[in-house]
Amino acid sequence: MSKDPVLRVLGGCAIVAAVFAAIVVCIAVGVGWNLTRDPAPGRAPESFLVGDETRYYHLDLRADDAGLKKLFERLEAIGDESRRRALRGTFLESISLPSRRARLEDIAPLTLEGSLFMSDSADGLQVPTGWAARATLSHDVLRMRAALKMMGWMFSSRSSTSTTIDVDGIAVTEVHDKNARFALASVGNRVLATNDATRMRAVLRTPGEPTFEGLRALHNSVKLDGEDAWGFLSNTRIGDLSHVVVIAGAAASFDLSDRDELAFRIAVMNGGTVDEGSAFRGTHDECLVVASSFLPVFGPDAIELDAEGAHALAPGSMVFSGRIPVLSKYLPDLPKQLALIALRSKVKWLEEQARPSPATGMPSAIPTPPSPPQPAGPRNGTPEGPKREGSPKPPR
Repeated sequence: MSKDPVLRVLGGCAIVAAVFAAIVVCIAVGVGWNLTRDPAPGRAPESFLVGDETRYYHLDLRADDAGLKKLFERLEAIGDESRRRALRGTFLESISLPSRRARLEDIAPLTLEGSLFMSDSADGLQVPTGWAARATLSHDVLRMRAALKMMGWMFSSRSSTSTTIDVDGIAVTEVHDKNARFALASVGNRVLATNDATRMRAVLRTPGEPTFEGLRALHNSVKLDGEDAWGFLSNTRIGDLSHVVVIAGAAASFDLSDRDELAFRIAVMNGGTVDEGSAFRGTHDECLVVASSFLPVFGPDAIELDAEGAHALAPGSMVFSGRIPVLSKYLPDLPKQLALIALRSKVKWLEEQARPSPATGMPSAIPTPPSPPQPAGPRNGTPEGPKREGSPKPPR
């Protein structure tokens, strides 16, 4: 007995659909595995600190930190108030709109690190020459790997503005567009970014000899209970042109309390006097300058010191402490302040690149050549050139 032709067609379609679905699933699994796999499983964490950093910051976000919990609550309150002000007087004011809440437990534990490299300019100031950043994640690691690999693929499609290189089995994507230059890499649960591939190669080196052991020990001597962040300054000059303070080394510890204040304790090494500046003497104004250097988004007026100056911590170092009270009132302007700091750093770097070199007398960066002058004539609105003298063309 022959089968119904309709059933045969339906059965064939079902087989084709099953095969097609299996192919799609296999492709999705393969693509997903390639996007989310660890390029170097079991690789030890990179050293990150190269040894020539002048500034370093280390931030730890923990889900059980009382101060951070209060900070996230205040951030939500500030966001709600901003939305209410924006909708006030409109028909949307009475509608309960959904909003995404910032939850500390969704991102913590999270570690963020950043370093800055400075060099001396011709006028005695220091200008930024490089930077590096690292984030160590505990949530959404697979999604992070996939996103970075997709970004690398998108950048690599434009070979004129990006380059992908291999550093010890790690794919590093360097973007060198006219408006931006940086390098990206992903290792394990860590995301790294630097100003260029050369710096990334140095940051990705395997741990060797420990760097900044003196500053690490100085940090341990001032570490606060419940510390949320710490950092150091090394071989840098701070202050203004009227009073430059030379810092051979300084370490700071920060703690965000549930009283809406950021407490800090800073130790500064003695010494470091050069012709362009004086050593740290521990006066009230110098303590404010050092604290402002660690916290550039806050002005000296926002900083309160616990004493009139610094006191001896141990032979060869001095220490002082203080706080930034009512931290939440500065949070709305924080993105603006960060943008201004980045802009000032970029301007200083461009000014230094355009400064004539003492050896050649030419700018260190070749400026863009001016556009060639347009020919004179009636088409471009400029006066027409003088006519040649001679016999006029006879009429026909």
